[in-house]
Amino acid sequence: MTGNGSQPETGERDRQGYAVDAASERATLDAVASATGAGVVVVEDERISFANASVERYLGREPGELTGAPVESVLPDRGVEAVATVADGDAERTVAWRPPGANGNDSADANTAAVGDVGDADGTTGAVGGGVVATVSPADGERVVVTLTRGGRGGEWPSDDGVARVALDADARISDWSAGAEALTGWSAAEAVGADLSLLYPDDAVADPEETLASAPNGGTGETEGWRLRRDGSEFWASVSVTPRRDASGGIAGFDLRLRDRTDRKRLADERELLAAVNHAIADADGFREGVETTLEAVCAHTQWAYGEAWVPADDGDYLEHLVGHAESERLAPFLRTSRSVTFPFEAGLPGRVWASASSEWIPDAAAESASVFHRTAMAEEVGLQAALGVPIETEDGVVAVLTFCLRERRAADEELVEAVTDVAADLGALMASKRAEEDLRTFRKAVEQAGHSVYVTDTDGTIEYVNPTFERVTGYPAAEAVGADPSILNSGEHDDGFFVDLWETILDGEIWTDEVYNRRRSGEVYVVNQTIAPIVDGSGDIERFVAINDEITDQKRRERELRSQRNSLRRIKQIIESLRPINRELARADTREAVDRGACEGLAASEAYLAAWIGDYNAAADEIAPRGWAGVEDDFVEGLDLGLGGDPDGGVGGDGVEKGGVDDLYRRAVADGEVQAVRDLTTAPTGGPRRERALSHGFQSQAVVPAVYGESVLGVLTVYSARPDAFDEYERGLLAELGERVGHAINAAENRQLLHTDTVVELEFAVGARDSPTAAVAGELDCRLSLNGVAPAAAGHVAYVAVDGARPEPVAEALAERDDVAGARVVEAHGETGVVEVTGGADPVAALVEHGATVRTFETTGEVATVRCEIAPRSDVESLITAVEAAGEDTVFTAKRTRDRNVRTVELTRTAVEEQLTDRQREALALAYHAGFFASPRHSTGEELADVLDIASPTFYRHVREGTRKILELLVDAEDAPPTDANFSRH
Repeated sequence: MTGNGSQPETGERDRQGYAVDAASERATLDAVASATGAGVVVVEDERISFANASVERYLGREPGELTGAPVESVLPDRGVEAVATVADGDAERTVAWRPPGANGNDSADANTAAVGDVGDADGTTGAVGGGVVATVSPADGERVVVTLTRGGRGGEWPSDDGVARVALDADARISDWSAGAEALTGWSAAEAVGADLSLLYPDDAVADPEETLASAPNGGTGETEGWRLRRDGSEFWASVSVTPRRDASGGIAGFDLRLRDRTDRKRLADERELLAAVNHAIADADGFREGVETTLEAVCAHTQWAYGEAWVPADDGDYLEHLVGHAESERLAPFLRTSRSVTFPFEAGLPGRVWASASSEWIPDAAAESASVFHRTAMAEEVGLQAALGVPIETEDGVVAVLTFCLRERRAADEELVEAVTDVAADLGALMASKRAEEDLRTFRKAVEQAGHSVYVTDTDGTIEYVNPTFERVTGYPAAEAVGADPSILNSGEHDDGFFVDLWETILDGEIWTDEVYNRRRSGEVYVVNQTIAPIVDGSGDIERFVAINDEITDQKRRERELRSQRNSLRRIKQIIESLRPINRELARADTREAVDRGACEGLAASEAYLAAWIGDYNAAADEIAPRGWAGVEDDFVEGLDLGLGGDPDGGVGGDGVEKGGVDDLYRRAVADGEVQAVRDLTTAPTGGPRRERALSHGFQSQAVVPAVYGESVLGVLTVYSARPDAFDEYERGLLAELGERVGHAINAAENRQLLHTDTVVELEFAVGARDSPTAAVAGELDCRLSLNGVAPAAAGHVAYVAVDGARPEPVAEALAERDDVAGARVVEAHGETGVVEVTGGADPVAALVEHGATVRTFETTGEVATVRCEIAPRSDVESLITAVEAAGEDTVFTAKRTRDRNVRTVELTRTAVEEQLTDRQREALALAYHAGFFASPRHSTGEELADVLDIASPTFYRHVREGTRKILELLVDAEDAPPTDANFSRH
């Protein structure tokens, strides 16, 4: 809201600078009350002395009903305590509670939660978990002002947009059912999908599903409303939008429906219609009796009540007597005649009890009650009246009358009917109460000054004439500085001219304008408010001022931004995980190094998360990376990269993995630490030479370097580029690290396959000292010969099967197990001073050989030095392997290298090969065991049962099965190669 800074000529200003004369002061403050969304209640002598129109949205009761009511009947216990504390001279307090029924709890007190004491007017606290926030402030004397607002909803309340989404197929059957639909109707998706739309229509519905679907025009969305049915049988008033879906030929393929629960709006409209009729009747009535009579007629005409009557205290105040009644039909006339001759003492009968308790009472079936509960039970049964309700009419003097109504049916307490009649009783109470206008004006003025919202008033040119204390606190501008200025002093520059043009056009047309506004405090800090600006009109309807109500929502907007950021992060994580899934499948199927490179690069470049990727081998000896494959970029992009890593491996890279000295440092750190490194924004990163410039020229905004790790070794480097400037956060780097491990394992597996299927191999020989090998150390201690039968990967690194010669296997296993660098050892086979020992996790060069993809062929030791021979593929990085193995120990030395051709045996498990290995009895035992489910888990047949079938002893059966199985496995697992046919031997 802006102005030209001009001021009208006025008389004396009050201490807040409000430049208005006495005649217009009441109109101005009334307009403030109408414009503000906050509820304002003034408490004096423990009773409500004033309530504005907005309190109904927070307390569910109209101002007329509240005026004069005890504070404990209006606010929950926590609010009453806060009012009493502030009235006794304490500082401002803030409390919060949830509306009755929130989270399945119908007790307001049960949901009441203290937010905390506020030491001064500068501190406010939002509601815990959502609901109503009450700011209790001291006024003059013992008056207390309570300002009611809404708090943000917490995690315990349903976080839904309130829309039920339903999709129909072409036959109008439900094909999709959203979570909002489940919440609104109570039907689960499993129950609803496949059902007809009539599932939602009551039997007596005015419209049917076909009419609803027909409401959608040919080219757009149709709107309709009506009563709909929940699963529990209850009904709700629904606003329904219908949009047809069309197929390629233009025909109807189905419909999309959006339902919103508008029951409260419908009920409010019905109540407003009733209250309008009642108000007209009261306005036209000459006196109280006539007003009550016309009210009873209006209530029965607009609701389901068949009979209504009013009771008032007799002149002596000892009992209630009949004032007037209304019956909808002649059949009820006898009940009306009987009532005219009946009186009710205090606490006697329905009217007497309501008179005594000053609260409503519902009787489900008056005709079934005893005469002590409902005096006219017999007559009610005769004319067919059942459910009954009594409601008090109250003023500041207490209960001045009682209204009673009856239905023609038995019914449990109907809250809507009770509320409608309660509102009518409140209007009648207002008719009977007299108001003190001057006191109301003064009280409301105090309420505005104590309100928790920032309020200011301007003239028609936009010059500020009044600000309340909250305005001063929120904006930092004192009243003396703000009054006479233009609201543009709050302009943050966040809104364009069109924003303010719309504002002025709206309020100059006499309409209320509401929107979010970014303002600037006197200190320069930007804050956000929900602003409502309303015109103030004089008696002739001309605009004379504007009032602006500002509810600060800065913290709420911050929370919304945080939630949006979290949602974006979750979407990105899902996107990345979905893009990695097909890559994992490709890596699992890859049987060559080329397939690994292609699967990783093409999978990343094809995903929605990334634009391009390339992979290269890391050569430790040359300290460089050699690209092998790429996708998403042209060949010259990768071929033109200078990938030497010479320099300090700590070259300015932070511990969080984000480079600080340049893009080049990413590769050094990735290789040195084996961890993912990233630049999250290439445009603002420190200079990284031609690599960064090349990346930016291709539209890349962020970059990550992922080491392909196998064990402790870096086998290669994978570089990934993204168009997102905020890519590669901690979680994303973790996902890529897992991918790097899978790529490393795939590379190792591919190289092992190559080794197994090649005719030419490179054989390396190492001498390993006792300090590096627990096996060599034990062989020297026990003066025996230990050799390797085989090695395989295990959870603790690797497991080796060591043949023992010259010592009993048991002490060998015990000696090995005692070594700190051995995870475990056990005897597998023992025959005197020969046997086999299983060794798990021995920290010797064998582990380094296995991790680098080498196949260990021999490991022999008869003293404190062991000889280790392994094979690798010709294309393997021999220098890197030698360096890694020697670095794994102190007494390990590379001694020889051989290049030789080897005999590759192809084992075919043909029937002839198997039959040649097995005896007839072994074949019979294996065939019977297979077909009888002996090898199933759990077993279908036991060995004893099958031994009986073969008519042999069970030990004999087990021996045949074991021996036959061993012979077949020998055909597959025997790793004994033939002697080399040709070898080029060189000593190191």
